[in-house]
Parts: sequence; C-alpha cells; structure tokens
Amino acid sequence: MNSISLQPELLELQRLNKFILNNLKKENLKVDLIVEEVFVNILNHSNADFVKVNVEFEEPTLTIEFIDNGIEFNPILKENPKPPATIEETTVGGLGILLTKKMADELDYKYVNGENHLKIIKNVE
Repeated sequence: MNSISLQPELLELQRLNKFILNNLKKENLKVDLIVEEVFVNILNHSNADFVKVNVEFEEPTLTIEFIDNGIEFNPILKENPKPPATIEETTVGGLGILLTKKMADELDYKYVNGENHLKIIKNVE
C-alpha cells in the first residue's frame, strides 16, 4: 500500500491525482471523479488539518482510503438528494456523494480515534 499526506488545500488535488495515476498506471475517468469529489468534500466541509490517502492496486481492484481528522461524517449514511423536476430547479453542489456511491463498487466508512476513514473500492478493468 502506498500513502500520501496532503494539506487540506485545493492545490493538493493535482498532487493527489498524479499519485493515484502513478499507482494505477492508466487513466480512469470514474476514479478521477471519485477522488476529486471526496477530496473537495473533505476540504469544504470537514475542517480537517490533514488528509492522508492510501492506495493499493491489485489488478483489477483499486482501493483508495481517505483519512482525515475533520468533523465526523459518514457519507454512506447521507440521504441521496431528490433529482430536480426541471433544469431551472437544478442547483450547483450536493451530488458528489451520490456520484461517488454510484461509481464505486464498494464503500466502507469508520470513525476511529478522531479520524474519518473512507475506503473506496473500484474495479478498473
């Protein structure tokens, strides 16, 4: 398993994407979107002082674990938003967790010693 420690800053997203790509060895749009959604949610909502990401790739399975010391939040329990009835009712934001749930093959969450641990498993055949 490989790990990277990041500051909770948007500029770190580029470093994180490069780290994921180096471990995966090939681009995957769904993985990129999942990583971006989770990382940005941590930045915007957790008040974390740090973010650590563990990655393990055993073909065809990619496992990514996000660890942060922010506010306890289990995204798996978050209720899915209702889709807007019309395009005019559409708002920006609020769909990142839903997209992550739909694109990941498996999600696991636990809160241990003041840290959020979100594990994402994705088959990347």
